Amino acid sequence: MKCPSCGRQADGKFCPECGTPLKGAACRGCGAPLSAGARFCNQCGQATGAAAQRVATPRDSSNTPWLIAGGVLVVIILALVIPMFFDDAPAPQSTAPFAGGAGTGAVPALSDNMRENADRLFNRIMEAREQGDNASAAQFYPMAIQAYEASEPLNADGLYHLSLIQSASGNHAAGIATAQRILDMSPNHLLGLGAAAEAQLESGDTAAARALYTRFLEVYETERNNTYPEYLDHSAILPSYQQQARAITGR
Repeated sequence: MKCPSCGRQADGKFCPECGTPLKGAACRGCGAPLSAGARFCNQCGQATGAAAQRVATPRDSSNTPWLIAGGVLVVIILALVIPMFFDDAPAPQSTAPFAGGAGTGAVPALSDNMRENADRLFNRIMEAREQGDNASAAQFYPMAIQAYEASEPLNADGLYHLSLIQSASGNHAAGIATAQRILDMSPNHLLGLGAAAEAQLESGDTAAARALYTRFLEVYETERNNTYPEYLDHSAILPSYQQQARAITGR
C-alpha cells in the first residue's frame, strides 16, 4: 500500500521510510491498534512515526533517533498551543492537592526546558480538572504525557505527575506501571503508593488497591517525616491519601 504520509509504496505495519503506521499497526507504547497515518495513539498519547516525520526533513537518511524528533515536535506544539490555552484565562490561585509546586498562580513564560514545560502542563491540567473542565484537561493529556516521556530519566516527582496524567486519561495500566517505578526506587514512597492504589481502584482491582493502601497506612507516620521535595510540593495530598486508605481498608 502507499504510505499516507510520504507516499512511498510500503509493506508491513509501518512505513520503512518515515515510520508512519500502516494498516494493522499497533502502538509501541500500549499495544492499542493504530489507524493508518495516525500521529498519536488515541489510547495513551504515544507519538508514532508520523509525528516524528512532521519535524524531519523529507526522505531524511540520517540516523537521528525518532524520539529526538518527537521531542522537537513537543516543543513546537507547546509553543503554539500553550499561549492560546492561557492568554484569555485567569490564573487561579489554586489550593487543589494536585496543583502544588511550580506553575500555580501566575503562569511562567514558556521554557526551553522540556521538564519545566511538562510540569506547567501538569499543573494546568489539574487546575482544569479541579474546576470541572475535563474537556480542556483531556485536550492536553497526550502532550503532557509525551513531554514527560521526552524528559526521561524522571525523578520521583516527575514519575508521580506522569502516573496521575496517565490514570486521568484512562490508561490505568500505564499509571500503575509508572507509579511502580517510584516504588522500585523507594518501596515506601507515599506518593508512589497513593498513585498506584488510586489507579488500581479506578481500574476495578479493589484487592490490589486495598493491599497498597494497607501498606500506605503502615509506613505513613514514619515516611511522611522524610524531607523529599515532592512531599513538600504535594503535602496537601498526603492526608487525602491517608483518608482514602482508611476508608478502603476500614482501619
